[in-house]
Amino acid sequence: MTRKTRYLDEWIHVPLCNIGEKLFHYTTAEGVQGIVENKQFIATKSDFLNDKLEFVYSLEVLNKLIDTYIVDKEFGRRLYRSIKDEMDELAIITPSCETFCVPEKEHVSFYVVAFSKQENSALLWAEFTDFKGYCLGFDYEKLVRGFSGRSFLHGTVIYDEEAQVTCLLEALLSCIRTAVEQGFTEVEGFFDEATQIGEEALTGISKDMAMICSVYAMFFKGEFFKGEEEYRFVFSPLIDERGGRPRFRILDQMFLPYIMVEFDGADIPIPLESVTVGAKNNSDIAVRGVRSFLMGQGLSIPVKLSDIPLRY
Repeated sequence: MTRKTRYLDEWIHVPLCNIGEKLFHYTTAEGVQGIVENKQFIATKSDFLNDKLEFVYSLEVLNKLIDTYIVDKEFGRRLYRSIKDEMDELAIITPSCETFCVPEKEHVSFYVVAFSKQENSALLWAEFTDFKGYCLGFDYEKLVRGFSGRSFLHGTVIYDEEAQVTCLLEALLSCIRTAVEQGFTEVEGFFDEATQIGEEALTGISKDMAMICSVYAMFFKGEFFKGEEEYRFVFSPLIDERGGRPRFRILDQMFLPYIMVEFDGADIPIPLESVTVGAKNNSDIAVRGVRSFLMGQGLSIPVKLSDIPLRY
């Protein structure tokens, strides 16, 4: 019997992992030390991730949806502008390479901790550690429970454009059904050649779609990145509640804003189940060193060297 796919909720069809699955996090030795000793993960600000269109790509998908399914092109342009205006009002996503960078606006920012469903991936070793870091394997269910002390979303990143358009189409149909139930019967002609939709009905649908598109923005990426097989956790900074004001780290002479995300529960061990050492980190003491470090933290975890064959 096949297992039913679990989604973020009834309207947002971002697939979740199943109980028993593992997620993998590629990081440096310093990252391993911080995660294990302090039970903290670095969450990078969304508009400083490797995809420069991060969090705004969903607007392209929305435009593709409207262009494909809305017959009345003038209404399509009106619909896009209305949804875009509502998304701007929500301020959950910002234009590429632009950010508010003012304290009173930081509550609308989002920070991402990236995991992958792939263990020992040459692509991810190269991208994040130059084959010299570590790949940490975590129990998915325990990881989710450990973050339960703060507000967050999590799910599988969707890379296929057709699947992305389908997600937004299903959401739009749900919004239309809701509008009909509220008495806006004119929206039954939403896909007609000459659409006659009043402003009140359009605004209601646009508000719902703006929220949905803003959430999907966190989990849509271009197909160029599909090899990452990313599973992400998305957090807000919670400045007032947990001292989440952004910090900065320097990478290649660039300042990157981040927050620290705590794994809750003093008596709950970090759900680390495996460690793989990067192929270039092939000194005879690399595996023994991290194994000794983990044992010192009370963790008896399998540690192995990556078997990816590298000449240099």
